[in-house]
Amino acid sequence: MPTIAQRQRRQLGVVHADITTARTGAYYAAAGAQRIAADVVTGPIAATKKVTVQLLQATDGAGAGAKPLGAPVEKVAPAGGGALLVTAEAKTEQLDDGYSYVAVQISSDNAGAVIGTAVLLFGDNRYNP
Repeated sequence: MPTIAQRQRRQLGVVHADITTARTGAYYAAAGAQRIAADVVTGPIAATKKVTVQLLQATDGAGAGAKPLGAPVEKVAPAGGGALLVTAEAKTEQLDDGYSYVAVQISSDNAGAVIGTAVLLFGDNRYNP
């Protein structure tokens, strides 16, 4: 039986950056995958402030024609604040015609710097290179 790692592909989305300014990662081909997810982990965020995760779709690896893939996912920090884990998901069948590349954009409305990291997961793959 294949391991979890063997059943999915992973790519770096956004690498350890201040997300109080929106950060968009590299675009990756979604070929062969049936599902896409972006897992985002942040450093501490003040209570009632949020993290927004948006999957993006494009026609090539340079991000041509980039636009949202599905609705953004927002998570609000609890009372007392704290680090957050947020996941956004989509199916590749949701990609518009001619769009076959995906990226993740993450941001926060926190007043001070918030460090965030995102990983793109490509699952239910027909093959794993």
